[in-house]
Amino acid sequence: MRLTEPHLAPTAPELVWFGGADAIRFLNDLISQEIGALEAGRVRRSLLLTPQGKLDHILWVLRGVEDVGLMVDTGRGEDLAATLGRYRIRVDVEIEPSTLDCWLVVGPFGGDSGRWTGDRSGLTADVSWSNLERTLVVGEKPALPTLEDDHYETVRIEAGEPLVGVDVSDATIPQETGLVAETISFDKGCFLGQELVARLDSRGGRVNHHLRILRFEGSAPEVGAEVLKGNDQVGVVSSAAKDVGLAVLRRGVEPGETVTVGDRRAVVEAVPEG
Repeated sequence: MRLTEPHLAPTAPELVWFGGADAIRFLNDLISQEIGALEAGRVRRSLLLTPQGKLDHILWVLRGVEDVGLMVDTGRGEDLAATLGRYRIRVDVEIEPSTLDCWLVVGPFGGDSGRWTGDRSGLTADVSWSNLERTLVVGEKPALPTLEDDHYETVRIEAGEPLVGVDVSDATIPQETGLVAETISFDKGCFLGQELVARLDSRGGRVNHHLRILRFEGSAPEVGAEVLKGNDQVGVVSSAAKDVGLAVLRRGVEPGETVTVGDRRAVVEAVPEG
């Protein structure tokens, strides 16, 4: 569902800044995306994994000349700062969650694709994903209408955009999310949790579950409803709005197949790649 006019999302992301002489090297050693060689002013997707290679945070990286901003979902900024702060040993790194208001504009809003402009006192950043145009605005609130929750959830689900703690968790392997191609660099040096990710990649990325979009014939069911293929439970609906939902489904349930959720039928779709 593409929006032809810009709107504010009903939830606001959070931004954490990393500064100091060692900030870029520090982050590059921990997050999954290569940012050491990334041009200042660019925006990239990334992940922060646990040491065991499971998902911890889904990130947007705003690469500055010396500073780096990491955007996370609402309510996740303090945890990100605390988690990365535990690795700040004998390095010159300052970690500071932004105290300015953050806004997410959904739909066309101008700006350069894959870039950000401004500074800690105010900025705009392109954080678009696959078929979802989005802009992070930090500072003054844009004079735009706000999407209803159900409408924004529909847009998010159709973009295959998972929420940590809702659609995915710290038990999720990155290859299960559909985010690997846009968030992980296999050419950089080590990063936190790299061993599991690299081992799975060397084996063709084969995992036992995949995040999928469910497109229902009629309205979507309640979150928590069981997804069945024949008589076998293959997953649980984690997000739902209008006629679409998200669910992590067992391997063997392929895009194009039909599943049932209660008295509803749904066609399985792969999440779009960025």
